[in-house]
Amino acid sequence: MTGARRIGLITNPRSRALREGRFALAEAAGGLPRAAPSTPDELRAVLADFAGQGVDLLAVQGGDGTLREVLSALPRAFGERAPAIALLATGKTNLAARVVGTPGPGEAGLAALRRAAASGALRQHRLPVLEVLRPGLDEAPMRGLLFGAGAFTAAKTMADEGLHGRGIHDRLAVFLALAGTVLRSIVQRDHALRAGSPMSLSVDGRPTPEGRRFLVLATPLDRLMLGLWPFSGDGAGPLNWLDVAAPPRRLAAALWAARRGRQQPWMPEAGYASGRAGRLALRLDAPFVLDGEVFEPGPQGLVLSAPSAVTFAMP
Repeated sequence: MTGARRIGLITNPRSRALREGRFALAEAAGGLPRAAPSTPDELRAVLADFAGQGVDLLAVQGGDGTLREVLSALPRAFGERAPAIALLATGKTNLAARVVGTPGPGEAGLAALRRAAASGALRQHRLPVLEVLRPGLDEAPMRGLLFGAGAFTAAKTMADEGLHGRGIHDRLAVFLALAGTVLRSIVQRDHALRAGSPMSLSVDGRPTPEGRRFLVLATPLDRLMLGLWPFSGDGAGPLNWLDVAAPPRRLAAALWAARRGRQQPWMPEAGYASGRAGRLALRLDAPFVLDGEVFEPGPQGLVLSAPSAVTFAMP
């Protein structure tokens, strides 16, 4: 347990909850360095200013996408002395907050965080951070916690287009999008989703069989939402990865195995490969998802790793 010398506050001005007038921080934010950057350049400038002020605990009010942008901008602003992060979660899904915890999204949560920091009672959770590099593009790596491609991108699109617009968010949106994607893949045998996308995958320098992929996932987290855990845990490295060949076989049984958190003996033969690794290299043409946002791959594919870690703090 430890305290913090100085807290800085980052708020996402585009957060749905904040736009609706919920979770105002009011007096709880009094005296804190704070900012609501609306562009990546503004965020980098704010974080550099916070670093100059000696901020060592960063309160982030937003969702998984806000956290992704903060994690991506931290190395340039803070170098190797990254601050701890506390999540005042106000996003649609809030996966990170469900895993590492949150003091709450609004005034009461920030007040509790400040009291714990002042008294030296913060609890800390050290977690590897996923880095996604797009070789061939002149950019720094993106950093986040959950990568998905193939059916994962389809589920994200379904949530955005068919659920969030109807006011369905959080765990319910995740469940409905996942259920819809699985049902389409099981019931509609000729659905394009079952055909997957052309991808090649290399795990720690070892190529896997060429072909079309239905789903690829990677995360440094040790649990996901809805009680699902589709990873085997075999191998070494900070990244859990899953590779499902297309068309998916015995998909309902595989989903049940993920719900129980247990790989079954039949799964490798059926095209379900999983394990732990330090580095994944992918070649793909289709979009991918990183922490709730869809991106295009680089001209030379993607490289996934987790070379560093971040401390998350809770009262």
